[in-house]
Amino acid sequence: MARGSRSVTSSKWRYCHPSYYLKRPKRLALLFIVFVCASLVVWDRQTLVSEHQVEIAELRKEVSDLQNLLEEFNNAHGGTVGKIDLREKTTKSSKEIPDDPIDIQRREKVKEAMLHAWGSYEKYAWGQDELQPQSKNGVNSFGGLGATLIDSLDTLYIMGLNEQFQKARDWVANTLDFNKEYEASVFETTIRVVGGLLSAYDLSGDKVFLNKAREIADRLLPAWNTPTGIPYNIINLSQGRAHNPSWTGGESILADSGTEQLEFIVLSQRTGDPKYQEKVENVIKQINKTFPDDGLLPIYINPHSGATGYSPITFGAMGDSFYEYLLKVWIQGNKTSAVKHYRDMWEKSMKGLLSLIRRSTPSSFAYICEKNGGSLSDKMDELACFAPGMLALGSSGYGPEDSQKFLSLAEELAWTCYNFYQSTPTKLAGENYFFHSGQDMSVGTSWNILRPETVESLFYLWRLTGNKTYQEWGWNIFQAFEKNSRIESGYVGLKDVNSGVKDNMMQSFFLAETLKYLYLLFSPSSVIPLDQWVFNTEAHPLRIVTRHEGGLVENSNDKQKHFSRIGGRKEGRSGRDKGFMLLQILRSIGNRSSLKFLQNGFIQGFLTRAKQAKNIEINDRHSQRAVTTALWCNFLVFSLKFGVWLASSSHVMLAEVVHSVADFANQALLAYGLTSSRRAPDAIHPYGYSKERFVWSLISAVGIFCLGSGATVVHGFQNLWTAQPPENMHYAALVICGSFIIEGASLIVAIQAVKKGAAAEGMKLRDYIWRGHDPTSVAVMTEDGAAVTGLVIAGASLVAVNITGNAIYDPIGSIVVGNLLGMVAIFLIQRNRHALIGRAMDDHDMEKVLQFLKNDPVVDSLYDCKSEVIGPGFFRFKAEIDFNGVMVVQNYLERTGREEWARQFREAAKQRDDTALMKIMSNYGEEVVTALGSEVDRLENEIQNLVPGIRHVDIEAHNPTESTF
Repeated sequence: MARGSRSVTSSKWRYCHPSYYLKRPKRLALLFIVFVCASLVVWDRQTLVSEHQVEIAELRKEVSDLQNLLEEFNNAHGGTVGKIDLREKTTKSSKEIPDDPIDIQRREKVKEAMLHAWGSYEKYAWGQDELQPQSKNGVNSFGGLGATLIDSLDTLYIMGLNEQFQKARDWVANTLDFNKEYEASVFETTIRVVGGLLSAYDLSGDKVFLNKAREIADRLLPAWNTPTGIPYNIINLSQGRAHNPSWTGGESILADSGTEQLEFIVLSQRTGDPKYQEKVENVIKQINKTFPDDGLLPIYINPHSGATGYSPITFGAMGDSFYEYLLKVWIQGNKTSAVKHYRDMWEKSMKGLLSLIRRSTPSSFAYICEKNGGSLSDKMDELACFAPGMLALGSSGYGPEDSQKFLSLAEELAWTCYNFYQSTPTKLAGENYFFHSGQDMSVGTSWNILRPETVESLFYLWRLTGNKTYQEWGWNIFQAFEKNSRIESGYVGLKDVNSGVKDNMMQSFFLAETLKYLYLLFSPSSVIPLDQWVFNTEAHPLRIVTRHEGGLVENSNDKQKHFSRIGGRKEGRSGRDKGFMLLQILRSIGNRSSLKFLQNGFIQGFLTRAKQAKNIEINDRHSQRAVTTALWCNFLVFSLKFGVWLASSSHVMLAEVVHSVADFANQALLAYGLTSSRRAPDAIHPYGYSKERFVWSLISAVGIFCLGSGATVVHGFQNLWTAQPPENMHYAALVICGSFIIEGASLIVAIQAVKKGAAAEGMKLRDYIWRGHDPTSVAVMTEDGAAVTGLVIAGASLVAVNITGNAIYDPIGSIVVGNLLGMVAIFLIQRNRHALIGRAMDDHDMEKVLQFLKNDPVVDSLYDCKSEVIGPGFFRFKAEIDFNGVMVVQNYLERTGREEWARQFREAAKQRDDTALMKIMSNYGEEVVTALGSEVDRLENEIQNLVPGIRHVDIEAHNPTESTF
């Protein structure tokens, strides 16, 4: 019995032993077939899902455009057509893409947190502005306007909390009163109350919200009655008296004056009354008259003259949302020429932002400095953590190179902001952080008031890159809030993120922004899609509506004017044709049932028609084409060879079957490597995933080709003395000829790809084959060349057998083909080994950079200059520089002026002690260090312009103890 048991066990395990398959070549071939089919299914599914997502995004954009056009016709015909609600379409789309079970679970956790926060507000502070959870009472921080309730309306709606939303809606309709003897902030009232009500209207269509939004906006309008139109920031809601706070010296605040545009433009669009839009767009017109080249404005503006005074420049408090709204008004207007000046101003400001970027040591955290006069302060507010999301959202409006640059910067800044949280014992961020050389970051003001900015940026980056790392970071932040801020009666902030001592306030933006962004971070992209909605700075989503030339929004009651706009000169012929086509459709619809037909029939057909998806390009479209062509050619050839081998039992045909299987599997791995290498950089891989294509290419060479070579050679040797003449040789001859044609076509495509790659890098063809930056197309060409050669060998073997009658030529051909596979494998291993180790950039590019640095007047000497390939055509450059201190100082003084410093030094020299002199020298030294940093930034930017392939530049001051270059 025991022997029998061991025998059964042994017979089961024999299937895992390689020798079992080497002795049974047909079963080995079947095993390869299973592997190939599985690889094909996985690869095909991934490709289809990717293309489907791209196509859905494009179609959703087109449907949004169609919806806007339908709404225009609707308004032009007095609203008789009715409103098409695209929420049904959104729901359908969300069902088409499976929802991640982990995302569902996390989304429900966030929803439960919202219910806890809302339930506590409802129980202890209903109708008041904010809840004080520890004392379990409400407080009117905003004059008793129900700030938390209005701020939460759209969050409740999006989360599907219908009962809570309806109760809040009834309070707005029956109880909300704006006739308050209260000095209200124009900015806070606009973003929270006007924005919250407009968002609730856009989501639900309930005109109660629109009417209330108009009522409060009318009470705010007198704030814009200034000589320049730049508003005062405080207004009495009851009496309409406006003024600025005393602590600003009578000046208006930049963010407070430049963050009403989105809400008031939307209000004009929804009501047809242009007065709201006129007021806020005049502000931008005034600012644009003296808008600086770097797009950076001090935080104080004189409402009487429009001049900016001497005050800090910051992307934190009092400056942040001005820059945010330049981008978002452009997006809300659907990026047309009518709002292009907003985008132009924003791009200027982003150039200025680049001048404020520094990186810490030793961890190289990117951060945004604050600017005071000519000096930069190494301080960053958590409020400025909205910037990564803004940069990611705006990156798509640039060309490919700048788009990638700003997206990469967004990801770097998001990593810094996430570490604001991770660097404290509670894992919650402080209010601001200071950066010190050699010590990275340290928390400054250490309270946390449940702010949303970092989570907001994580939401945008996840939506725009698909990188789930940002979801993980968001989940960690949510868990920190749950651990440290949740109490029985709501959520509270922390007085100190180091000790965890709690405060007594649940900010309204915790429900409006923090929890909403967390919920959307774990929701499908079809929930509030970014091509149909834009969020105001309080996270209230507003529907995108196309803006036309002419500036002001039109009154929806002015039907004739509106109709002429649709068929106007600016639209062009295609615009008129589409307009008249839709007009005929709408005229043929006489009731709501017909409208339903239009919604479910016409739009559904529009969604489901065939459309080719665009591929993402990262300078490898020729390689992608070569790989795809080779993949399908090899699959076809494999099918033919396998059929002939089954019919003929030829050893050389078996070698060719194995060769084709190896080729196919290799192309599948190369295709996966190409796709995987396109992922954006993240915190774990800050230089990106470009080298991943080399990893998969190496795996394919080592695993598949070596296995194919070994199995083929062994099989050939095993049959040298037992070979039998193949059967059905005429079938084999036909398949070899057909395969030769197919493989030859694939080889031609691969050769063209290699030639284009060589031309793009300015290299000779031979040099590119041996040391080009992207070995993918070279690998395909080599494999296809080996395949064509193998077919020639197989044909020659069969001809020799047929002529001589000696079957030994068949296994000899198998051995030769196996050795050919081995040579290709060795070549690919060497090729990818060099790419993975990190070869230097080309000599002529390196020489250009070194020559530029040597000729720059601020550079005395160069040391330890290195470069490394980090992807196909992408490099990292590093150098240590001995700076010319005299030139650095002279350049600084030329920019800032010598006279003021000379005056300060002369006056200090007259003093009896050295206190004043030491203070001036300290200030001067700090300015010189700042100037040195500016010179480093200048050199890095010019190097990247000189050799665009250099993605990362690391310039350091030379340590004189090290050896020279």
